[in-house]
Amino acid sequence: MTFRKCWLLLLLVATFSLLEAQERERRRPRAFLPSPDALWRLLGTPNFKTLQGRLEVTVFTPQGSHTWTMELWADEQRSRTQFTLPHPQGQHQIITVTTPEGIWVWLPFAKRVVRHESSTLPSWRDLWQIRTDKLDMAKNNYTLRLVGKDRIAGHFCLVLQLEPNAKGNALRKIWVHPPTALPLQVERYAPDGQLEMRLTFAEVKINEPLPLLIFDTGVPSDWKEERAPFQRKRIEVSKAAEVLGFVPLLPIWLPPGYAFEGLFLLGDQRWKMAHAVYTDGISVISVFQHMIPRWFAPPPPPSFKGPAPMPPRREHPKGPPKFGAGSLNQVLFPQRMVVRDIGNIRVVLISDVSREWLERMANSLMPAVAAR
Repeated sequence: MTFRKCWLLLLLVATFSLLEAQERERRRPRAFLPSPDALWRLLGTPNFKTLQGRLEVTVFTPQGSHTWTMELWADEQRSRTQFTLPHPQGQHQIITVTTPEGIWVWLPFAKRVVRHESSTLPSWRDLWQIRTDKLDMAKNNYTLRLVGKDRIAGHFCLVLQLEPNAKGNALRKIWVHPPTALPLQVERYAPDGQLEMRLTFAEVKINEPLPLLIFDTGVPSDWKEERAPFQRKRIEVSKAAEVLGFVPLLPIWLPPGYAFEGLFLLGDQRWKMAHAVYTDGISVISVFQHMIPRWFAPPPPPSFKGPAPMPPRREHPKGPPKFGAGSLNQVLFPQRMVVRDIGNIRVVLISDVSREWLERMANSLMPAVAAR
């Protein structure tokens, strides 16, 4: 066989091999890739009958990280959570039971139960800090990508990444259990890219029988039961002054993609607080405000020539709840916060967005009538 014929034979063999490989590749089953709409549906309301497990929340700070855990039991309408907080006098366990009739907060270390009737206090679902009811709005402000697959507590998950269009927002990674759309792990990254918080199920059981009497709200005879008529209700901006007793301040500058969702009344007969909510479909910016008690007067201006002022008194223990670096919420779920005292009103802006955005919103605060 001449060299020319050998070369032609090798060329034919190579050609047929290439054609055969292409045919095998064409017939090979393709990996299923969810459509963009299917991915967004995975961020909708989870679908489960029962849920129980142990959640671990790890908070990352420049000084280091710390982890706290929470036990959870839930069905479609009720839930029970319990976690332990450090205390100088020993560990203090806190238990909450939520039913359609209200929320019970159990304090075993004090043999005390506080009942919030017909309340809309935060539920365990708010742990994820992701809105699931405004996805159409979110699609305009975020890009959702499938970035991998993983197993969390033995359950298969798709790993989704929520990338904000505006740089001042947080980036999130979400490990979603496809059959139920349950987030089994969430990571939140600061606008500068640093990991801030990881929430994950270390153990989880889905749609398995719950322990008997896990939602029992019977109070032992030697415990003290208190009723707290806490309320949260939407109010019209035009009528806010009548309800609150002061004209609330609202920002006239909002970050890209954010819109005013509503103004709410928080509190009871002892104190009242306004809560303005802004969202871009995923993140939330909360603007809390209340009147500064008279006994907590600000120091006089430098030009004041009177006697040396007395140090300001501490706020009354029955006054509005405090927001600060040492507050329970900030310890468990740290976010950025900006505080302003404007006249006789204290305003606190809280969110996971950049501090620059919060500062700019705070600098644009105006009376509600002008802001709207």
